[in-house]
Amino acid sequence: MKMVSKIALAAALVVGMNGAALVAPAIAKKEKADGPATPTISKEARAAAVDAQTALGATPKDLTKAAAAVDALDAAAKSDYEKYLASGLRLSLVNAQTAGQPETQRVAALTPPLDALIANPATPKAELGIRYEERAGFAFATKDYKLAVQDYTKARDLGFTNDDLQLNIARSKVEAGDVAGGANDLEAAVKAEKAAGRKPPEAWYKYAFTRLTKAGLTEQADAWTAAWLSDYGTAPNWRGAIYTFGFQGPAAVKYSKNRIDLFRLLWATKSQAGQREYMDYADAALTIGLPNEAKTVLDEGFASSAIPKGNITATELLTRAKTGIAGSSSLAIKEKNALGAPKGDLAQQAGDAYFGTRNYAKAIEMYRLCETKGAPDADRNNLHLGMALALSGDRAGAKTALAEVAAEPNKAIARLWTVFVDAPPTAA
Repeated sequence: MKMVSKIALAAALVVGMNGAALVAPAIAKKEKADGPATPTISKEARAAAVDAQTALGATPKDLTKAAAAVDALDAAAKSDYEKYLASGLRLSLVNAQTAGQPETQRVAALTPPLDALIANPATPKAELGIRYEERAGFAFATKDYKLAVQDYTKARDLGFTNDDLQLNIARSKVEAGDVAGGANDLEAAVKAEKAAGRKPPEAWYKYAFTRLTKAGLTEQADAWTAAWLSDYGTAPNWRGAIYTFGFQGPAAVKYSKNRIDLFRLLWATKSQAGQREYMDYADAALTIGLPNEAKTVLDEGFASSAIPKGNITATELLTRAKTGIAGSSSLAIKEKNALGAPKGDLAQQAGDAYFGTRNYAKAIEMYRLCETKGAPDADRNNLHLGMALALSGDRAGAKTALAEVAAEPNKAIARLWTVFVDAPPTAA
């Protein structure tokens, strides 16, 4: 066989399960006498390596010939450099041989040559980063998440980088149980994407807030929800966020007394999906004694045709709302009574009544009055004041009021409304 000065053993690029390239190393070319020193390779080892590379580079690959050549190279390899070539070619061979096999079987077959490359002192430092990244992918595939974290981190420390590295470190940490640490790394990945002028994938946000919520890290989950809605704040996403937050599972019980505030946010974000939500909103308003708001909501539903004319349930709710309005004091009387009362409870009630008619200026006035007289429920008063300020257009004032809400569950509701203040819904 003709001796060659350089063989491009990396010509055949093989993609591993983790998306990394399992690339065989190239045989060093011979340099001139005055050039840099290069690893030496015996005639037998070079011939076997050339045969292996040729067989692996054929179309289709000649795996039988490649296997024989790699075996011959293993037998001939004496130096670390020759063993390095043998391990790299074995890695490419096994990758081709196991294509289509179950992932666990592939990992088991590919790991020995990959580990041999990592352990070999002849493996270039620059290549080690690639090999650790490949090894981390194997660990993640077999759910050895702690090892995946170690290997991805080692790859990064060795200078390896790609678009997914930080994300892979984050996911490995999360799956290994360090949800907060993984979320912090994922936040770094989001910042890197934005710094590069790219919009981070929506799936990153969903992954983060889902796992944080599951881990009970509510405030961090809320922060990720806010970031998600800032970048992907369509009406359907807002609806999904609100339902996940307060209308489903254990949250439905936790926020049962705050349903009205969540329905108001659905309305504010224009994310009500249909007649059912208008009627549920109206029913929630009636349940807590706000017939004016129930009527307002139902009137809007009928006017927009979201509620079909003649809908029996909606008509019954509207009748109840009108009866409730007829049987209670007018808004003007509520305001007069609030002004003359020694305490703030009537002012808070008047504020809620005005809020329900979309008269946010009057609602704000009553909530402010409640503050001066001593609110019976300061958190709820601040929450509703912040909501009214937000809907009136005073975003700065709204954030100030919402930040005053101190205790759960009102505090969590305030955080979600703060997201609305900072990131109003966008078009789909």
